[in-house]
Amino acid sequence: MQVFNVPKSIKKDCTFTFCAGCDHGVAIKLVAQVIDELNIQDRTLAIASSGCSVLLYNVLDVDCIESPHGRGCAVATGAKRAFSANGKDNIVFTYQGDGDFASIGLAESMHSALRGEKITAICINNTNYGMTGGQMGPTSVLNQVTTTSPMGRNEQYHGFPIKTAEQIALCDGTCFSARVALYDYKNIINAKSAIKKAFEYQIKGLGFSFVEILSSCPTNWKLSPQDSHTRIKEELSKIYPVKVFKEK
Repeated sequence: MQVFNVPKSIKKDCTFTFCAGCDHGVAIKLVAQVIDELNIQDRTLAIASSGCSVLLYNVLDVDCIESPHGRGCAVATGAKRAFSANGKDNIVFTYQGDGDFASIGLAESMHSALRGEKITAICINNTNYGMTGGQMGPTSVLNQVTTTSPMGRNEQYHGFPIKTAEQIALCDGTCFSARVALYDYKNIINAKSAIKKAFEYQIKGLGFSFVEILSSCPTNWKLSPQDSHTRIKEELSKIYPVKVFKEK
């Protein structure tokens, strides 16, 4: 499929190190295509922190900084402001997991949106802490069994999962907030469109732009890649609607 073609100038030669069936590879390819189409490779800085997202550095041929866990938006804010202070129109984006963006780094993420920082944040929502053992994360759904919720997530004990795209859309400094999925071709095309819009809003300097991506985690979900995509389509997309929540 054309959507999987990655420009050679953007992609590094590397060994694929994500788990079989993981959607991180597709998400990164979409980001690479957008960077190439917007012709911004030479002025793009990627920020990623601990978790599966850190493997972005092995794949994407742009300048990268590794931030402490959860501090992606804080580091991106500093970088973007430093560029702006020196008259440089660089593009800065974060690539984070849901535990990173919406739990450990929720304060940094939310306040970056409230301030209207002119950065783009991409959050991969696979409903658990993927790299560190499949623990319950901020987006783990009710009754979901994880290594730290063996009886399933309970609203009375654990609380409800956060709906990140909706929360970010409520921030006055947010110019674009959307949730997308990658379980079929149509949704992959729509995901690419949302990522491109998010970068375009940053280029225009309109504020904080955000894309949440519903992604599979076959290893920790203990499902096949196909069944993982079925879960996203039939279960997760009903809890986390795929749509644009805010667009200025």
